[in-house]
Amino acid sequence: MFIASHPYVRAFSTLCFVSFQAGVFLTNTVKPVLAQPLPSLETSPGQFPAQPPTNPVEEQSPLQPPSPPPNADVAPASESGEVSSQLNRYLLGSGDVINVVFQRSSGAYRLGTGDSISVVVQRFPDLSFQASINPEGNIVVPLLGTVSLQGLTLQEAQEKIRLLFNRYVINPVVVLSLTGLRPDLSFQAQISPEGNIVVPQVGILSIQGLSLAEAQEKIRLSLSRVVVDPMISVSLFSPRPVQVTISGEVFRPGIYPVGSATPRVADALLIAGGSTMNADLRQVQVRRKLMDGSVISQDIDLYGALQNGGTVPNLRLQDGDAVIVPRREVGNDNSYDRNLIARSSLAVPQIRVRLLNYAAGGLVTQTLPNGSTFVDALGGINLDTANLRDIALIRFDPERGRAVTQKLDAKKALSGDISQNVALQDNDVIVVGRNLITRITNIFSTITRPFFDVQSFIRFFQLFGDN
Repeated sequence: MFIASHPYVRAFSTLCFVSFQAGVFLTNTVKPVLAQPLPSLETSPGQFPAQPPTNPVEEQSPLQPPSPPPNADVAPASESGEVSSQLNRYLLGSGDVINVVFQRSSGAYRLGTGDSISVVVQRFPDLSFQASINPEGNIVVPLLGTVSLQGLTLQEAQEKIRLLFNRYVINPVVVLSLTGLRPDLSFQAQISPEGNIVVPQVGILSIQGLSLAEAQEKIRLSLSRVVVDPMISVSLFSPRPVQVTISGEVFRPGIYPVGSATPRVADALLIAGGSTMNADLRQVQVRRKLMDGSVISQDIDLYGALQNGGTVPNLRLQDGDAVIVPRREVGNDNSYDRNLIARSSLAVPQIRVRLLNYAAGGLVTQTLPNGSTFVDALGGINLDTANLRDIALIRFDPERGRAVTQKLDAKKALSGDISQNVALQDNDVIVVGRNLITRITNIFSTITRPFFDVQSFIRFFQLFGDN
């Protein structure tokens, strides 16, 4: 970004160089600069039969992926990974802080409110004077009274004063110089809850829902009422906090703040506990509602980037966005590697698996890498004392609010039977012992009220283990 500043001018007797760095204008008085033309300056593996858990919160506050609104503009996931230009536009909103910086003009310097000048009339020293241009763009000249110089170049102002003096004196020689630059009009503003900012000398201006380019043009037009041909640059100094809705196949769907300076879809997935084993990351959908009520949407392929070792599509989330992770369709799994997802940054790095075995002391929690299988959890079981054929994997099904049990044969799993070596999920419970499995199964069959959420499912086993 080029920092706004005023151009410099050459003087007959003194060279004045006005330097602007980091958006700060020189506001001190400068040495006299005579009216001269300015040089031009340029500016710049097995699948569990039950439905995998999506989240406990989902039962308390359902966040099912809604169908796109009738007026939704949906863009499919592109093979190139490109994001639509609509979603790439940052839309300003309450809490954003913007910088508005005046840029140097490429042409001759034009006088405006706050500029100080010196006028020397040769042979008539009584007519020489110094003045500052007032808010109306005028100065008061001896003998002449009020004279408007707003928007004139130094040469044009000099010639105007000379012609006016020519009415009273013969062939006056007038030398006009710039002795003080007007104050920097650059400013910083935070967008109010109503979507407004305060523009100096203009007042309240609404920029809610505008892109940076649109806001820049609107501010420029408002300033043109008080500044001649303003050239400004608008940038985002501090973005507003971002809250997004995350739903579908994630472990903790809900509404979350995303603390990253440039929040991405991958950040949102991690905040929601990562994707479940049943998620389809080939078509994660991002929806955004615009100021006019319309909704724009696009499918993002996160799986392809992992599979090919590429970069995740560069989509920056904005406040109010919705991220929907869909469920994989049956029969659409042939080329989908769930273990690849489990080992990626799009899933939680670790899962917790409970082992319930009275012979080993009751309920024990194991922390395993995401993507672990049944065989990996057998390290927490004493294989010498356990009946390896009497093991059950119990998993909470949030859609039905019930626990689902699958009998497993550890001997077959250890010998390489992949049908027995199922992939584990967070909050799975492994129960060892025929009598224990039977008792739990009988209790489940007598429970008429579904489990409220996964926490109540875990509490059941905690209490059962204690007893």
